[in-house]
Amino acid sequence: MKLITLLLVSFLLTACTSNPMGTISIRSVDQKGNLESPLVNSAELIDDKYTIFKTEEDGSTSGDDAYAIYLTDSYLKYLSDWWGINEVIFVVEFTEAVTGNRETDTTTKILGPYENMADGIKAPFFNKALYGPKKMESDLLTMNIKVYEYDLDESDQSSAMLEFIASAAESFSLSNPVTLGEIKVAKEIANTLLLANENDLVMNLDVDFVAGNADYVSSNHSNVLPLKSGQFIIVKQEGCSVGTCYDYFSNDWSNLPGLIPDFFMLIPTTLNRAFTDTPDRSSLKEFKDEGLKVTKAGLTTINKQGAPIGIYKDKTWLRLNIVKGGDTSQWTARKALYPSAEEIEALLKNPNSFETENLQNITQGLIKAQQSLVEAKAGITLTSLQSQKETHFIDQANPTSDLCIKYTNNIDIIQATFTSTDALAVDLSLLSDSKGASCYQLSPTATDDAKAFAKGSGSFIVNYGVNGKVKVKSIPVLANNKITNEDFASECTVFNGEGSKSYQLKLIDLNNKVEQVTNITLADTDTSFTINKNDISLGGMFSAAGSQTITIKGILGGTANLSKECIADT
Repeated sequence: MKLITLLLVSFLLTACTSNPMGTISIRSVDQKGNLESPLVNSAELIDDKYTIFKTEEDGSTSGDDAYAIYLTDSYLKYLSDWWGINEVIFVVEFTEAVTGNRETDTTTKILGPYENMADGIKAPFFNKALYGPKKMESDLLTMNIKVYEYDLDESDQSSAMLEFIASAAESFSLSNPVTLGEIKVAKEIANTLLLANENDLVMNLDVDFVAGNADYVSSNHSNVLPLKSGQFIIVKQEGCSVGTCYDYFSNDWSNLPGLIPDFFMLIPTTLNRAFTDTPDRSSLKEFKDEGLKVTKAGLTTINKQGAPIGIYKDKTWLRLNIVKGGDTSQWTARKALYPSAEEIEALLKNPNSFETENLQNITQGLIKAQQSLVEAKAGITLTSLQSQKETHFIDQANPTSDLCIKYTNNIDIIQATFTSTDALAVDLSLLSDSKGASCYQLSPTATDDAKAFAKGSGSFIVNYGVNGKVKVKSIPVLANNKITNEDFASECTVFNGEGSKSYQLKLIDLNNKVEQVTNITLADTDTSFTINKNDISLGGMFSAAGSQTITIKGILGGTANLSKECIADT
């Protein structure tokens, strides 16, 4: 009788023990779908073409700073629930240290709840946008992913929270928060979930991605996780605990004295595994990526010939895709909206006090904020052929210059004028005007002395109306000649290594034409670059000896060819 009682107590204790978090593995995916370590040499942060670079203070990154992150798909191997039916919520938090204020630097996304989920199933979503498209405004991107198994039957508070998330998801845009109010709602819900359901975490991952930056020093000994275009696979190995693993103490016979307690726990462990929801043996084993490949279907098992067999089902996994590029204007408009969040904060202080009237009041406020978002997204974009980075360029050799703009349909152009800041005098006339687009001809103001554009600068000013309000758009205009060989000089900084030399290259603007530069090649190879006032720094370290040809191309069609020898050809 005592033995039966002991076994029963042991069974109840082990059955009620929460499962440990387990081990998380991260792999990147190469062009052929093979898994590999996500860490790379820090030298790749300097000039790798797939890396997302930090936005420079002057905003010049040649478009290398835009990116977006997507949760493509997920397979949930094991969800801790007695009846095998679960409610699952994904909470993803992104932080870029820009202002130093966590309220504005952090964005939280909530996906779900996904109801009636069983063990061993792919989550019912595909290619969900988590973050961006936006500019990379910091050196690091911190990403925290939590996956919860959330049971409606666990408590009244759990039920109330899930019902609120489900009913308010569309109004509050929890999966895509726009306004500060929505961002705050998502954060507070995430905090409540964490406090109420810490023991039901299916997965928890905290990781820092490092952005590219030409200021990094090349090193062969440091490895980092880069923020770069590509796929990442996150795999969870379930953790062992007393009563779930037969070899918990002996650790798969590596600790022989542990066989004794394992023997005494044999029957309780058998009962626990037979009558409760515990991880199976395959999910408890160490993750190994041999025989696996990523296909369009997800993480896939392959045979010895490399042919896919089916979805990998031994463990829980997530697939992330980081995409370089994209239109960042919408994100900028979102972050610019900061409506009052007092009502939301008052509501969330007590998750059990959600009332229809409160929800309706906040929803109406968010609708007004959404209307403001439409207004904020209204804008004018420069589309001239001879323009870049929202600056229009005039070739002094041409008699006229065409400046074209496009704008959203809710904009009405009221007036366009030109204002000079120095010797540049311009007359303005309308060439064409259609819905959402207009073109203007710029010509030099005729004088007795000259009938050509003077070298100088000015602003094309557009007054426009949107939603009954009058706004102003100012577009910088620069007039100059095309880039030639005489406009730039070059210099190099040589570094002496062990048995080898390397160098960095810098170009100096001699005639105020640096803003015209669109492309630079070194020895006929495209090279990344950053602009700092009148200097251009070429990205990366170089080691080629002898005279090297540097080609600089400009927006006006000009080209400069320079030759530089940093290391003598021996």
